[in-house]
Amino acid sequence: MDTLETLRGMIAGKFEVAPAAILPEATLETLGLDSLSVFDLIFDIEGVFDIKVENDQVKIETVGDVVALIDRLRQEQGKA
Repeated sequence: MDTLETLRGMIAGKFEVAPAAILPEATLETLGLDSLSVFDLIFDIEGVFDIKVENDQVKIETVGDVVALIDRLRQEQGKA
């Protein structure tokens, strides 16, 4: 499972963002996601990737930060 491609599809579908704009260096803010949208996205990520994200781990600003968090938690939680 390619984390970036899966995440790109999730953001594009749920928040109506052009997939081409969803690059690792893009900030969630510039993609139009506010803090409530980010928590909604995290909730969906937990289901799709079968991981648990603790609130203190949600210090993310860019798409790349989200990908790194997902990959790290999948590894730590034995889901990789």
